Amino acid sequence: MGANDGMPYEAPVHEVTVKSFWIDEREVTVTEFSKFVSATGYKTDAEKFGWSGVFNMKTGEWEKVDGANWRHPDGTDSQPKPDEPVCQISWDDALAYAKWAGKRLPTEAEWEYAARGGLVGKTYAWGDELRPNGKLVANWWQGTFPNNNT
Repeated sequence: MGANDGMPYEAPVHEVTVKSFWIDEREVTVTEFSKFVSATGYKTDAEKFGWSGVFNMKTGEWEKVDGANWRHPDGTDSQPKPDEPVCQISWDDALAYAKWAGKRLPTEAEWEYAARGGLVGKTYAWGDELRPNGKLVANWWQGTFPNNNT
């Protein structure tokens, strides 16, 4: 776990033993989160604050956007797709959902283990090459940041 060539807080690489655990195969969708909110009346942190951070593709910066929350991820005029992963929720919001669903959030070690898909000691979840055979295998900004994402 960790990295010696990344951010200082990731170092040093160290061995961690992870006991067996369950983790969902995919992210919680907007529809699933909506059922939780309907059943409990829960208000997310962004809803309480009245704003959330939204990445501005033109400036390449995170900006405070009034009205941004899980129902309006990019601000009041935006709508999420029901089958997409829910966003604009905090760790506390995710924890509340997990408890309601009879689950728990993974530890950092469990998350890293699951994200690696069983690979041990590799730089990336798919191996050591950033672009295997020249192909992108993860979300990746292409073009000139932040002006032109091709």
